[in-house]
Order: sequence, then C-alpha cells, then structure tokens
Amino acid sequence: MARLASQEKMGYYPTPINVVEDLKKIINIQPKARLLDTCCGEGQALSIIAKGTETETFGVELDRQRSKKAQEVLQQIVWGDALYEFRASKKAFGLLWLNPPYDNVEVDLEQKIERLEKQFLSKHWDYLQDRGVLVYIIPFDVLKKVASFFYRRCTNLNVLSFPWSDYQKFKQIVLLCAKPKSGQRPGHDEVKKNIELLESVCRNEFSEVPENLDNTDEAVEAGIRYHVPAAAEIDNFYFWSRRFNPDQAIKQVKMSAVRNRVVKIVLPVTTTNKVQTLAPLREGHIAMLLASGMMNGEIIGDDNKKLIVKGSAKKIKQKTTEENDSTEKYIEIDRYQIGLKVA
Repeated sequence: MARLASQEKMGYYPTPINVVEDLKKIINIQPKARLLDTCCGEGQALSIIAKGTETETFGVELDRQRSKKAQEVLQQIVWGDALYEFRASKKAFGLLWLNPPYDNVEVDLEQKIERLEKQFLSKHWDYLQDRGVLVYIIPFDVLKKVASFFYRRCTNLNVLSFPWSDYQKFKQIVLLCAKPKSGQRPGHDEVKKNIELLESVCRNEFSEVPENLDNTDEAVEAGIRYHVPAAAEIDNFYFWSRRFNPDQAIKQVKMSAVRNRVVKIVLPVTTTNKVQTLAPLREGHIAMLLASGMMNGEIIGDDNKKLIVKGSAKKIKQKTTEENDSTEKYIEIDRYQIGLKVA
C-alpha cells in the first residue's frame, strides 16, 4: 500500500491541454457514445474530448480531492484504485483514454515482471467495446515493454510524439488504435504492419522521436482519423468502485424511501413547516407542543432577524379552598406552567 500511495502522489502527470486539443481534432465521436478515463485526475482531458458531443463521460481517480474536482466536469466518477477496486461492464465504452500513472517500480504479478503502465493496459483493454478507440499515453521508454501487446490485438495503429517542447518535459508518446470486432483478429498484413511500425519506433533514440514521428499537432495533416462508435447495448450496465465513499453513501441514504419515512416519524416538524390546525390551540395544546420540542428551533421574523426558541412546560398544582356553612373543601387543580426561552 505504501507503493500505491507513492504512485498516487508522484505518478500523476496530466496530459498537456494542447496535446488533448490536438487529439480531439482526429477523433470523431458518434452521438450517445460512452467515454472512459480510468486515470482521470481532475477530468480535464476527457471533458475537452467530449465537449460539443452527445456523450456520457466516465472517470476513475485514486486521489479523493482530484476525484471531487472531476465530478464537476464529468458525468460519472468513482473514487478508488483503478486496478484493484474499480469494476465496470466489459466491452461497454467506445473510447478508452488511458494515461496511467508512471512508475519505475516493477512488480511480480503471476510470476511475471510487468510495469504499472502495462498492468493498466492489460486490465482496461477489456472495457473497450468492438471497434472502440484506445488513446494510450506513456513515456517513450515504456514502449518496448508494451509493444507486443498490440501486435495481434488492434487495427489502425498509429504512434505519435508529443510536440518537441512537451516531449522534452514529459518524454511521452501517444499510441492510438481501434479494437477489432469480437471473434476477429487483425489479418496477416495488419499484424505485419503493426510489428514493423512498433519495432521501427523502438529503434529510435530518445532525442530522435519528435523528428522521426508525426507530432500530435501534425496528426490531422498526416491523415490520421479515428471514429468512436455509439454505446453498445449492455444488459445491467454497471460502473462502481469497491472502495467505500461516504459522499456517495450520504446521497444514497438521502434518496432512500425508508429514510424519508423514518425522518417523518422520528424528527420533529420544523418551524418552517406551516401547519393549519382545525381549531385554535388552547394553552394545554401549546404546552404539549413546547414540551415535546416540536416548536423548538430557529425562527425568522418579518424583519429577517433570527431567533432560537426553546420551550418548556411544567405541571403545577393550584390549590383553592371553598367554604360553606357546614363544610370546608380543599381543591387541587393540575395546571401547566409554560416557559419560553428566546435568544
């Protein structure tokens, strides 16, 4: 868990806005598509991609504060670890925007050594629907570790460099591809093309990448184009995290019909609720209301001044004596003494 906490702080590198805007120009999104960013940060990248389209946007973020900011720009957000806590319907999203946290620590997963970036790719590829589009943003030196994943899994593969100034700062490239239809694999020629492209890119030295690859700002002129399909029909679509989120729990409780019934029974009527009695209240009625606490609380007068009212009722005995010619009668009457405190 210490390593995950480190990744949460140090592995967050949001995609530069100019790069996102470059990629938006080559991505054509069909109406009613679902767009997913499993490392969404504050949601800025996916919100830019989705702007002006009729789409649903979904995000996953490990950092709670960033996830709250993402809720302001994306439609559905879950707070949790996208590798171990996140759950969603398979083959449900037309676009997978994947900018995973960058981590130089390699971990032993099923007796294999995999970088964090490849773990995200392997797990989240299944969320992409048939003919869906992947945008995969990674450091250039990670490409050799993940290249074989793409050989026989995708079509329309392209590799772009960040523009020179951004590349010098972030050392990143972008892989774009489409997922074939279920049961179909890329043909022999497509596989050969994928292998040759990736091996050619991997042979570049770090400093040669922006010169030998098309930059994201050159993608339109290079004729690169991707089409994100409309959302696939999914029975019982789901999108959630196993991590307990108190904010979501409070929202769900407030929407509960059971909770609303309990509130009406347990909590007193507030002074803001206007109730018209069938007959004028007597002192005894008022006393009971005060004693029960149903008239306690904040009251706003006509001059908008706020007062806090606290009522009380105390039963006292009133004693009287009646005399006649032969007898003397002592009478005790129970009465309520009403107290009212106003501050």
